[in-house]
Amino acid sequence: MTQLAAFCARTGIDEAAARQALGARATHESVPWYMHVVLGIGAWITAIVALFFAGVVMELVFEIDEPNLAVATIAAMVFAASLWLLHSRPEGTFAVHAAVAFATAGTLLAAAGIAAPEESLWLAAAAALPFAAVAIWQQHSLLLQFLIVSIALILAIVAAWEQWNDPIADLPALFVPVGVVLLLYPPRRDVRPTAFALLIVPLLAGILMSEFEGSWSLWHGWPARGLLLAVFALLFAINWRRLADPQGRLLAMAAAVAVAVLAFLLPVGASAALVLLALAYTLGSRTLAVIGALLEIYFIWSFYWDLEGSLLMESVILMSAGAVLLLCYGLLVGTLRERRAS
Repeated sequence: MTQLAAFCARTGIDEAAARQALGARATHESVPWYMHVVLGIGAWITAIVALFFAGVVMELVFEIDEPNLAVATIAAMVFAASLWLLHSRPEGTFAVHAAVAFATAGTLLAAAGIAAPEESLWLAAAAALPFAAVAIWQQHSLLLQFLIVSIALILAIVAAWEQWNDPIADLPALFVPVGVVLLLYPPRRDVRPTAFALLIVPLLAGILMSEFEGSWSLWHGWPARGLLLAVFALLFAINWRRLADPQGRLLAMAAAVAVAVLAFLLPVGASAALVLLALAYTLGSRTLAVIGALLEIYFIWSFYWDLEGSLLMESVILMSAGAVLLLCYGLLVGTLRERRAS
């Protein structure tokens, strides 16, 4: 087993910094998950109560009854203080949760303070971008990175939907390729929370908005389907290089053709869920596999009960898709058994 000192000397890493990082991680991981839940709830309650008290003081003393530039300035200071707390006390579990809660609330208040006077969601989305950049730059809390990036994404999506008066069903597909590339080719900083936010949050926002208002697609959804199909082709090319035997490559080609056909027959959300499943297989991620499977179930269920099309035609499409995928699964299982037997 390689010693830490030898490893740091060979890779050029500062040994003291490495020991500090490992010690902080060990301390953080020693806290049970249920304690994280309890401390996290307590931290969020503390943040809500503190901000409510600050709002009452500002309304009674300074006569500020709605968000404005002064509120945005104070919120930015709260965000900066939260980052300092994350940096100075990375080993304190409650301190970390409190810092995340206050930083998230500070981002929301800053965006509201800048956008409320002009009543513009675009200003709110633009105001959240610097906070998202700082959240990505800091590496002390991955949860904070996910939350702030998610806030910026939701504000941008809702602002785009407001521009066209109705939600655009295939707009979230624009974010999926970026998330896939960040996970396949990660930069030096850990941006996995950002990638997960780009992959999941737009789809969840689309599901939520579709429950309240009617949505429409850009050119019947073909641009989004083509974009998702290009991402799937990239994932297929990566997995293609891993296959050496002709039988495995033939099976992979048949499965790729089946998925490509499904991507054009099913809704855009279902195609995005197929991309998540392919990405989960490529990376070996159980989390992405579970999320992709749940999203696929939802979008297929919604597609079946969509009243815009014929129920008979939708049933035929789903039955054909299920038969093709089961056939590919059976061939894959048979190939794996032959390899084990040989």
